Amino acid sequence: MTTKKIVLTIVAMAIPLGFLLYPFGYLMLTGCVESNYQPAPAMAIPEYRDLFTFEKSNIPEGQKAGSVNLTSVIIIPEYKDTYNQEYAGGARVSAGGAMTKDMVKVFKSFAGSIGEDVEARLVAKGMTTKGPFALSEVTYPDKKGADLTVMMNVIFDIQYTNQKFLREGTFVGNRHGKVYAGNMSVGVKVFYYMLEPLSEEKMWIKKLDLGVQDYNYEFAREQEQYVSGTHFVSDGCGGGYNQTTYAWRDLDTYLYDGRAKIFSDILKDAYPQVMKTANVYFDTSEMLNLKSKSQEIRERKRY
Repeated sequence: MTTKKIVLTIVAMAIPLGFLLYPFGYLMLTGCVESNYQPAPAMAIPEYRDLFTFEKSNIPEGQKAGSVNLTSVIIIPEYKDTYNQEYAGGARVSAGGAMTKDMVKVFKSFAGSIGEDVEARLVAKGMTTKGPFALSEVTYPDKKGADLTVMMNVIFDIQYTNQKFLREGTFVGNRHGKVYAGNMSVGVKVFYYMLEPLSEEKMWIKKLDLGVQDYNYEFAREQEQYVSGTHFVSDGCGGGYNQTTYAWRDLDTYLYDGRAKIFSDILKDAYPQVMKTANVYFDTSEMLNLKSKSQEIRERKRY
């Protein structure tokens, strides 16, 4: 009798309590539960078209080429950003300045079109032209063979205020980024010059003030995922595994940048007025008058 009792007790104790309870708990924890979770849709990337194209003005039929005894060197316009006080024609554009890389590209397209347009207008007035060139690229023979240098510079006063972070997430194409927004004011002044070519002495300066305009902008800075660290996770029984963690960091690229679009639109609107004013300022009679002054400067400086 005693022997049977001991055997029965051993059999009962051999059945783990967890075995009796675990299946019930497992069914409770993993029962079918309907979920309505949907991942956030990928954000669209705005497409800004035609940022770098500037329609040249119509040039009326004018004088016969070379009919006016005056040769001008045409200089491609440069800009000065009052935020960092540097010309785009130089070797450096400050990374902390108001002009983004895309805005600089927009301006270069604008300046190239302006240079070609000014040349076409002077040719239509019967003058002989050389260029358009960057000021630093004009050769000595071109300078010596010219009566005047015609140049335009643009001064931008660009200010950003109230910039704030809006959101971050995945964009179309499985790209990741952070979205920011703020306010942007842009002031534009255009200066027109005529110089003695060899000495580059300024003989004549006039200005066009296009005023200041305010805008709201938005841009998305692109991010990339990287390994931020690795640490050991113990299993509590003397073993474990190495766990890798990841994070996001900003890249020096933009998924989109509304500031470049705003800047392009400003210059497109300004273009006709800039060229209309150039046509008035670069008057044949006044330029012929300055030609004699240019010769006086050369004689005085003994070029």
